Amino acid sequence: MDRYVLSLDARSALQETRTGGKGANLAQLRRAGFRVPPGFVISSSSFHGFLVHHGLESHARRRRWPTEDLEQIREFLLDRPMPPGLSRSITKAYQRLGGRVAVRSSMVGEDTALASFAGQLDTILDVQGHPELLEAVKRCWASVFSRRLIKYMNERERTSGGLLESLAVAVVVQRMVEARAAGVAFSADPITGQRCVVIEAVPGLGEALAQGQAEPDRYVVDSRGVLAGVD
Repeated sequence: MDRYVLSLDARSALQETRTGGKGANLAQLRRAGFRVPPGFVISSSSFHGFLVHHGLESHARRRRWPTEDLEQIREFLLDRPMPPGLSRSITKAYQRLGGRVAVRSSMVGEDTALASFAGQLDTILDVQGHPELLEAVKRCWASVFSRRLIKYMNERERTSGGLLESLAVAVVVQRMVEARAAGVAFSADPITGQRCVVIEAVPGLGEALAQGQAEPDRYVVDSRGVLAGVD
């Protein structure tokens, strides 16, 4: 791999500043032996390099955007080509992985005590072919410049005293899994703070749950490993 693309199995993938919160956590889970689908991460520096290449690096530090400006910057990003070196690196990594993949945004600062960023950035599922992959990566990058994300960050910065110095996002590319059910597991109850495992799941893929479009089944497992409740 190279400076643009990191295998989830590489030690450098554990660096959250390079692979974002989601990417670093997935790399840690693979290293611990969990059954995480194989894949690679397009580093946060690739996002910055893309902005620099097209003269947009100053936008990563803005926090106040008129709606029309956000729409224009998204359209601009989607319309611009990948720098050749970055495009080659992503294509080579995809050729090694092959097949249908999930393309997932991974914000630096995501999944932390300050903010989860859950559902704030785009995920594109069932992507196949390197031209389609490159477009999906740009869609993930463009989702950084959405009104909902900027609002989310501004709200949390007022209470946290500063969430991020600049916008930085990596992109995780993983082999697709045909899921009978999918969801989210919490190591504590997100509402009460009680020490237990809370699992929220929906049939099929989990994107509808992440986007708040489906009502999940809810399972609570207590500290003894006993199923304590089902909703």
